[in-house]
Amino acid sequence: MDNGWPTEIGDEHAVTELVSHLAGALSPYGDTQLPQPAEDLPFIQSHTVVNR
Repeated sequence: MDNGWPTEIGDEHAVTELVSHLAGALSPYGDTQLPQPAEDLPFIQSHTVVNR
């Protein structure tokens, strides 16, 4: 096992490839489906006015 394995996680099990329903690395974004439509993102394009 990895030296960074959690030592105290209570009654929970650490999620690994062995106990996951998917093989391979798990997504750090959870169940979010990527890519998302641009309309669903909370991004506002900044606009700089140049003082000349």
